[in-house]
Amino acid sequence: MKSTAMSESLLRDLKERLEFRGFAISESKDANGWPKLNLNSNEASIRMEAISNVSRDVFGQELVAFSPSRLEFSSRNDAMDSLKVSKILLEVVKMAVDKMVVKSHATDLALAEASDGEELGFNVLWPTKGA
Repeated sequence: MKSTAMSESLLRDLKERLEFRGFAISESKDANGWPKLNLNSNEASIRMEAISNVSRDVFGQELVAFSPSRLEFSSRNDAMDSLKVSKILLEVVKMAVDKMVVKSHATDLALAEASDGEELGFNVLWPTKGA
């Protein structure tokens, strides 16, 4: 069972900060149920998901731990200039996201979201049990 509460909370905070910077933002969900922000009438999108982090305890029962988050940013290159992208990424960096994927720019946002992106950040191993 997945929980989207942490992802939704992080994106709500990001939404407030980006609206303060002048972006018009609408919220939605992707096909898997993860929260997503659409910026300036689909000029760009930001999707947040939790990285699966399930392990077993000494009795063999599954433990679902508080896991790191992965953020995907994609934009249309005909709509987003460098300044807008810089403002967005500046606010994203403040969120302390563990992994960030920046998708390649395309003229169609759906193509940009479907493309493979460059993964930035750290591979953090989050333990589910005490040491």
